[in-house]
Amino acid sequence: MFFALVAATALSLPALAAEPAKTAGATPEESIRGFYSWYVTALVANRDPLKQRAEMKRFATDRLLKEIDKMKKGPEGLNGDYFLDAQDFDEQWAKKISVSNVKIEGAKAAAHVLLDGPEGMRKKLLVQLVNDAGGWKIDKVQGRDGGD
Repeated sequence: MFFALVAATALSLPALAAEPAKTAGATPEESIRGFYSWYVTALVANRDPLKQRAEMKRFATDRLLKEIDKMKKGPEGLNGDYFLDAQDFDEQWAKKISVSNVKIEGAKAAAHVLLDGPEGMRKKLLVQLVNDAGGWKIDKVQGRDGGD
């Protein structure tokens, strides 16, 4: 009996470890927190989130992902990380995500986001979302003055 329980548990572990990130959230706040937690965690683990298309599509609109692809291939390329509006990041940003001033107008929303790290390494962003198939997805990110 004990062996069967251990074997069943061991067999289920790979499935749990491979579980994809959550889908777009029921609220803009949930989507933003879920996205930035996953995104920064991927960066910390030295995995390029933009190459994880299935997970990116859970949090960002197809329109935005196509726009980022065009920017990367363009003559100027991407100058830093689009979603962080920065060239560097702090691993604490995965845990210290503040969302404020959320405004929802129909199927669109916008919110101020603060990614806060130690010793003043902070990033302020304006994140715009759209409601896509019942979940909020990021459609645009802009840096706000005074972020670094």
